Amino acid sequence: MLGVQTSPSPKNKEVVKWGILGCARVANRAVGPGIQRSSNGVIYAIASRNMEKAKEYAGRFGVQKAYGSYEELLKDPEVQAVYVPLPTTLHKEWTVRAAESGKHVLCEKPLASNAVEAQQMVDACRRRGVHFMEAFQYRLHPQNQAVKRVIEEGRIGRVVGISAVFSSSTPPMDNIRMKAELGGGAMGDQGSYCVNMARFLTNAEPTEVFARGDFDADGLDRRITADLQFPNGTRAWLDASFQLAGTSVYMGCEVFGDRGRIYIPLPFAQRAVTEEGRIVDTSFFISDDAPLETKKEEVRVKGVHQWQLEVENFADRVLKSEPIGYPMENGLAQTKAMDAVYKSAREGRPVQL
Repeated sequence: MLGVQTSPSPKNKEVVKWGILGCARVANRAVGPGIQRSSNGVIYAIASRNMEKAKEYAGRFGVQKAYGSYEELLKDPEVQAVYVPLPTTLHKEWTVRAAESGKHVLCEKPLASNAVEAQQMVDACRRRGVHFMEAFQYRLHPQNQAVKRVIEEGRIGRVVGISAVFSSSTPPMDNIRMKAELGGGAMGDQGSYCVNMARFLTNAEPTEVFARGDFDADGLDRRITADLQFPNGTRAWLDASFQLAGTSVYMGCEVFGDRGRIYIPLPFAQRAVTEEGRIVDTSFFISDDAPLETKKEEVRVKGVHQWQLEVENFADRVLKSEPIGYPMENGLAQTKAMDAVYKSAREGRPVQL
C-alpha cells in the first residue's frame, strides 16, 4: 500500500496566511479543513457579505479576522493568498481584484464562465506576478499520481480511450448548482472533473469535441455527454448529469490501453472526507488484455486529505517563489475545452479547438 501523511501536519515556522472569500460548502467541508491540517498555511481571514456567517466560520476554524465584505479582506496586508469558492460567475471579478491587491489566488473550478473571462484572469495575475491555480485537488492524490506513472511506464500499452463519469441526483433547487445565472449545471460542477482527468492523463489538449446535452427551460444543463479527440489518437468519453435517482452519486474512470486497462472507482473525491471527515483508503485496478483478465492487480493507496495536499503544494510554491505544477495556463486551456463542450452540446455539431 502506498503511504502518505494523512493526519494534520505540524506547522512550519513560516506559513502562508490565507483569506477565504465566502463561506461556501466546499470551503467549510474541504478546503478550509485542508488549510488547517496543512503544515505551511493557516486561515488568517474569512469574508462574507453576511457578517454573522463570517464570525461563525471564524469561530469554528479559529480564524483571526472576520470581515463583512470581500473588499475588506483584500485590503488586509497580512493576507498572502486567497481561496475563491464563490459562484462561477463571480470568479473573474474577485480573482482579478485579488491579483490587483497582490494576493496569490487558488480559484475553485470551473475557473470561469468562459475562456474570455479566464484570459482576463490570467492576464491580471501575470501583470502582478502572483500565482494562480484552478482547484482540481484530485491531481495531488497519490492514487491518481500512481495511475499516471503506470500509464507513462507503458504497462497498459498505448492509451486508446478514457471513460469518465461523474453524475448525481438533482441538487436542491435553491442550490447554486441549479442556477444557470450563477454558472451552475452538471458539466461545470461534475463534468469539469471528467474533462480535466482526460487532459491530466494524456498530457494533451483535445483537438475536437462532439457533445450532446439535456438543457432545461432556463438553459441549465442537466446532463452532457461528450467525445473528446486528442492529437495522439486517444479518445475520451465523458458523462456528467443531475439525473440519477434519490440521493445517488456515481463516479468512475477507466483507461483503455492496447495491452491492458486501469479502473479507478473513486477518481475525483472521497465523500467520506467531505461528508463525515473520515480519511479513507482507495484502490485502483490494473488488468491485462486477456478476455478473462488473467492478470489483475489491485493497487491500494493509503488515505489522504487531498485538499490538504493541494493547499500545501500551492503554499509551498508561494513560500519558495517557485512555479506551481499546474500553472494558470493549464486552467485557461481547461476553460477552452469546456467552452467547446458547451458549444457542441448546444449546437449539436463537432467543434474544433
